[in-house]
Amino acid sequence: MNYFTIQGEARAEYEIQRSVFICSVKGVESFDEGMEFVKTVSKCYSDATHNCYAVVALSGEQKFSDDGEPQGTAGMPILQVLKKNGLNNVACVVTRYFGGIKLGAGGLVSAYTKSAVDGIAVSKVVEMKESEVYSVNVGYSDYEPFCRILAKFDSSVIDKSYDSEITLTFSVPLIESKVLQNKISESFNGKLTLNFIKKSYMAY
Repeated sequence: MNYFTIQGEARAEYEIQRSVFICSVKGVESFDEGMEFVKTVSKCYSDATHNCYAVVALSGEQKFSDDGEPQGTAGMPILQVLKKNGLNNVACVVTRYFGGIKLGAGGLVSAYTKSAVDGIAVSKVVEMKESEVYSVNVGYSDYEPFCRILAKFDSSVIDKSYDSEITLTFSVPLIESKVLQNKISESFNGKLTLNFIKKSYMAY
């Protein structure tokens, strides 16, 4: 199953009625990593009035918090923005510095929603594809032909090292893996061995 997430992290700032809202959003690999990001941001803005958040994980785990704002006015609106954008494995924290003017329940929902939307807007959204990771030892004369084959697929070279041969580590989407393996076997008469390393989610 493929999914969309945020690559890296981003921040956006929004001000209304003298209250400043700072959205911090990050793509994570697990629910626990998402909660760690929440802790980090909350510590960074420990002097803020509120650090409201939502975390959504591919595992199905999710959590949100109003952090002292009226119930349903902060955490849930942030969560809804993440879900509306089809994002998974994402943590989003909206920090508020209260400016002295109350916004009311409707105003808070609007402000937290806008802040989360702004954070997503400045982020890089990527599709993570279920993939397989392989390593292969390629002779120097075979290196360019091998890379040309990889280039015809939605694959990505993760690492390479040089010795008597070139060792490549690469990923390929699961749906293309068998076709790529057959193509390599056919093109190099079976002399190259692809060593399976793991299944993972990768951005291409």
